[in-house]
Amino acid sequence: MTRKDSYPDRPDRPDDAPGERDVEYWLGVYKSIEEVPDRYRLRNYESEFAGEDTWGDYLATRDDLAESTKKNSWYPCGDRFKKFMQEEVGRHHALPLPDDVEAYLAHIKDGGYSTKVTERSINTVYYQHLSPLKTFFRWLVHHVDYPHVYNPVLMGAHASGITREVWYWQTDYKPDYGDRK
Repeated sequence: MTRKDSYPDRPDRPDDAPGERDVEYWLGVYKSIEEVPDRYRLRNYESEFAGEDTWGDYLATRDDLAESTKKNSWYPCGDRFKKFMQEEVGRHHALPLPDDVEAYLAHIKDGGYSTKVTERSINTVYYQHLSPLKTFFRWLVHHVDYPHVYNPVLMGAHASGITREVWYWQTDYKPDYGDRK
């Protein structure tokens, strides 16, 4: 007996529609901060986040990450991003604008917060900074206790700059990426 497809008939995607490798595929309703209605913008929630370690709360849910990965990549990323947001932007780390993410990644790429390197590779920027931040904000968007309705990392990658460059480096770098679902 053949199993009936559980999905209703769907129209074919147009040839020019974004694919899974494109940031536009993952963005959701809002493609830029200008499209987000004022009542949903993260700047409105500063008082609710004051004194909260949202990054720490997020990492506490990540049982799938090895402790060595958390210790060597994810905790340092969070510490650096929190420091950058506090000292350079003056806002809580869970409430950045896409431009803040862009400025942070540019700072990291240029060797920011390191005594050993003057410039980091795209590989390091992606795996130790953009990827953890991207999944942090994806968690916030999908977590009912937080007001996030957009991911500022994805919006930054949709615009131009280092965030977009690193996003597309990662998708082009992966061997046999087209075979993945």
